[in-house]
Amino acid sequence: MNEVINSIMMALPITFCWTRIGIEAGQSLQSIFHRKEQERTANGGLFFWGIGNAIGPSIAELLRCCPQPEVIFSSIKCAARPADVNPVNVVAWAKAECLDGSAFELPSPALITSRSDPRNPKITHYALVCSSSTPLTAGSGVDTLDIGHLENLLTGRPVGASQVTAVVRRLERGDAPIRTYRAVLRARLEAPFFLRLRDPVFLSQKDGIQGWDSVVGDIWAEKLSNSTGV
Repeated sequence: MNEVINSIMMALPITFCWTRIGIEAGQSLQSIFHRKEQERTANGGLFFWGIGNAIGPSIAELLRCCPQPEVIFSSIKCAARPADVNPVNVVAWAKAECLDGSAFELPSPALITSRSDPRNPKITHYALVCSSSTPLTAGSGVDTLDIGHLENLLTGRPVGASQVTAVVRRLERGDAPIRTYRAVLRARLEAPFFLRLRDPVFLSQKDGIQGWDSVVGDIWAEKLSNSTGV
């Protein structure tokens, strides 16, 4: 496994994958980090972070110019959307494929979820393949980045407000900051780096009263128990 990234000691890279994170699929960020830390521990440092953006070509370009790519996580600044806080449905993704279309078997102790709208159900989602040799602790980073000093690596265009996840180049400019974000977590991107997810499995709320945070927590606990034989 690659050497740990210490966000306090290492300067931000010039090119990297940047994703803004918050409440997702009815789960608090604290719960997501807790689950992903357990996933990381169970998989020898590897964890999978679901994203909605189809950034495969941009990831391929990042790999071309950066042999050891990183992903930087920042907390989203705007208020969470009602559909994220209380989605109608939540799914877990069962199958994955790599950038070249080959099948990838997700480890048993892995769980990638997303919200789903029954009026327009998703048939595809995506995930970053990440690694860290130290525990995942949101909020421990001190580095900041300015969205006005970032451009899309593949196109050279500014990063849009709707681009929750993007592959970017950091520009060294002296003008005033436009909107700064703190890097709350850094990790390596590990082969196969980026996954396209298939076969969503709908999750069920017990008696319609259990929140999605609890539903996913129960499913994850069972999955983790089965994978470790506990």
